[in-house]
Formats: sequence, C-alpha cells, structure tokens
Amino acid sequence: MTTIVFAAHADDEVIGCGGTIAKLAKKEKVVVVIFSYGSGHAGILTSWPPFMTEEQLRKRRIYESNRAGVILGVHKTIFLGIHSNIDEEFNQDHREKIAELINKYKPNKIFFHSNKDVHVDHIAVNKIINDILNELKYKGEVYTYQINLFEIDKREPKIIYDVSKEFPLKIKALLCFKSQIISLLILSPLILLKGITQGRKYGFKFAEYFYGR
Repeated sequence: MTTIVFAAHADDEVIGCGGTIAKLAKKEKVVVVIFSYGSGHAGILTSWPPFMTEEQLRKRRIYESNRAGVILGVHKTIFLGIHSNIDEEFNQDHREKIAELINKYKPNKIFFHSNKDVHVDHIAVNKIINDILNELKYKGEVYTYQINLFEIDKREPKIIYDVSKEFPLKIKALLCFKSQIISLLILSPLILLKGITQGRKYGFKFAEYFYGR
C-alpha cells in the first residue's frame, strides 16, 4: 500500500499530518510531494540565516525536507520545482508530473490541503489536486488537512488517527526546518496545543484528524 501527501510548501506536510505520516509509514510507503520551494522574495526575507540567494534557499529547503522525511519514515520526498507563487507558476508540465506520480504509485490514500485553509497557495493546491483526481477518476481514499492553527471546517472529520506515540517524531521533524526557525518559534507551541486539543476531543493524548474533499 502507498499513501501520497501533497503539500504547498516544505514543512506543511509535517504541520498538517506529520504524526499520521509517521504512523502510516510503519506499515506502508508514504510519498510526499511538495509544490513550492518558497524561495521567492517573501521566503528569502523571512528565512534564516538572512541574505541567502534563491538557489541557497532551495537547496536548504530540499535538505531540510529530506531530513524531516527520514525522521517520519517517508519513502520519498519529491519537489515539483515551483519557486514561489503556485497560482502563477503551476503549468501543464507540473500537472502531468502529478498525474504520472499517481499512476506510478497507485496510492490507496491521498492527503492534501483543505479548501478551508487561509493561505492562497494551500487553496491553489486543493483546487489543483481535486481537478486532477477528477480527471483520473481516482477511486481511493481522499483526505484533506488544515494548516490553520485552529479548525475552520465545522464538519465531522472523515478519519481520526491516534498519534500519541508518533507526535514526538512530528515535533522532531518540524525542528529540521532551521531556515524557518523564526516562524517555528512562534508556531511550535500552537501546533503542540492543537495536537493536544484534537487528542482530548477523541480520548487520545495527541490526535490528527482529516476531512473529505
């Protein structure tokens, strides 16, 4: 069995479903596909250390994502090669590559961003993956995750994972993204709180839950 996780940016897959990735990776292949390096002007201004070139930042994000993947047990991490803005840069070659990956790995489960996410790139990924799955008439399980620190979607989750054992791996993987340390210092306590809150709601120490599309 194989699961594919689609993420707009490096670290989104860890924030959104890092515990679930680690849990699933114990029994099956998990492939992570990242759309954007986040190496545009905004990415450079908010990255550490400062004054990196775009090329240096791209290499750093690939290195960090691969390290995080090793911690979580990811089979393979693939970058589509978009530099920054997904809406502007996504093209037919990227679309064909995604379709090829789905046809190659034949995943039984696919995870990607919710349409309730507030980031424009996350919403773009939701629309792109939905369109491709419809074109391919994909019949497997489909789940969406939110990067928002608190849930906006008021529906009942489609699936809930107890990630109590895996949550420390999620935090360890998240800390691999040293180039985003400024954001992580702010987000990490809130990500921890979200995991605890989701867990208590369903009787676990830590949980991650996902919606349908």
